[in-house]
Amino acid sequence: MNLSNDMQEVFIGEIDFVVQKMKAAEDPSTKLYFFSAAYGVAFRILNIQFDPELAFIHQVLNMAYTMINGRVTALSQGQDRPIRIPEELFDRLEEALEEMVTKIEQGEQTYPVLQKISNLAFSTTGNGYYLYLKGLLTI
Repeated sequence: MNLSNDMQEVFIGEIDFVVQKMKAAEDPSTKLYFFSAAYGVAFRILNIQFDPELAFIHQVLNMAYTMINGRVTALSQGQDRPIRIPEELFDRLEEALEEMVTKIEQGEQTYPVLQKISNLAFSTTGNGYYLYLKGLLTI
């Protein structure tokens, strides 16, 4: 990622805070609330300093939030109850965010971790959960 050191430090600091708060939260809605800050900070930094990789990070994190939020909302309203949220989803999401920070700090591509985040989000959809139950989609 080609951000100034200051912007990179802001991004990493915010993601670290997000992970800390997600780990401390006990319910999916609160974990998701803090997760939403991850794509939010990416968007704010894009408005100051554009970077194509950061734009991709924003899009993946935003998509993941939207998909997971859709499942959390449906379950809270008693809809689509057979489609559950994998028990370890939020733990894996926190780990993926930490891995993303490490890759950024080491100057490595974030694509592999963004693929993990995308798969985590997909596991909360009807088809994704079906593939998860079959063991074809691992999270």
